[in-house]
Amino acid sequence: MKATIEIPDALYRQVKARAALRGRSVRDVTIGLYRRWLAETPAPDRASDGDTPTDAVGAWLAGWEGLGEAVSTAALDARTTREILLTDRR
Repeated sequence: MKATIEIPDALYRQVKARAALRGRSVRDVTIGLYRRWLAETPAPDRASDGDTPTDAVGAWLAGWEGLGEAVSTAALDARTTREILLTDRR
């Protein structure tokens, strides 16, 4: 698979130079780094469908629930948006 990533020019030049000194290509260095990273990082728990890490979904949902609670608490008008619109239409 081909993938395109953007990295700072100076960083790429350093990686390319070091790889050349060791007789390796940037591609080989990159693949090696990905493999090392995957070997060191534990895989997150997966949802039953196998697509989405359950801990990431829980964290995302908790963040939105917290935001909703903060907005609700700070609201000047306790009515819902629907209630306000219905009142304004009458």
